Amino acid sequence: MTRGHDVSQLTTAELELTMRQLRANLNLISTNSPAHVPILSHMRAIEAELAGRAGSRQLQAASANDSGILPGPSPATLPGDVDRDKETP
Repeated sequence: MTRGHDVSQLTTAELELTMRQLRANLNLISTNSPAHVPILSHMRAIEAELAGRAGSRQLQAASANDSGILPGPSPATLPGDVDRDKETP
């Protein structure tokens, strides 16, 4: 029986630290150890949480960029407007 790992309340820094610690633990245990199962499960939960957060940030950034006022077309210069910017004597 496996239980789910709720990692949503951890900060991103805490998730990254935990991931590094879990990788270190995997390197310390023997390859046939049953401890691999819960460690890998916890790592998958962290990876999913980090991926979800990255996706949310991308969506927020995209919507923030889309909500800005778009610049309008530059005004057309009419033949009578050519001398407007020149200094008059």
